[in-house]
Amino acid sequence: MGILLTETLGLLSSAREIVAEGEKYLFEQMAIIEGLEREGSDTTDALDYLETLEGMQANYVSHMEKLERQVLLLVRPG
Repeated sequence: MGILLTETLGLLSSAREIVAEGEKYLFEQMAIIEGLEREGSDTTDALDYLETLEGMQANYVSHMEKLERQVLLLVRPG
C-alpha cells in the first residue's frame, strides 16, 4: 500500500498544480475578452477558446477529485 499511496500523492500534487495553472489561464482569457469588449472588437473566437479552456479545466478538476478520493481510500480503507 505504501508505494501506491506515495505514487497517488505524487499524482495528486501534479494534478493540483495543473488545476491552479488552469485557473490562471482562465482568468487571463477572461481579461483578454474584457479588453476586446472595451475596444469594441469581436470576441467570438476568444469566447470559443474560453469555453474550450473551461471544458479542459472541468476535466482536470474531476481527475484531481478522483485522486483525492483514492488517497482517502488508501489512508482509510473500508
